[in-house]
Amino acid sequence: MRNADGDDDDAYCRANNIKPGSSEYIACRKDRDVQRLNAEARADRAQRNLGEYMLNHPNTP
Repeated sequence: MRNADGDDDDAYCRANNIKPGSSEYIACRKDRDVQRLNAEARADRAQRNLGEYMLNHPNTP
């Protein structure tokens, strides 16, 4: 979703005509952070579920 510097988040918020430093900009960046964290949590959960399934069903391909 973004590179190490957060440029993608900045570009996303600026594309919506939100000025940096405004309360709307801060809210936009926080929303992007929450979206990223939720996506990472979903990916982690899916990987964990797959591992548990493979442990519980060793003979199923």
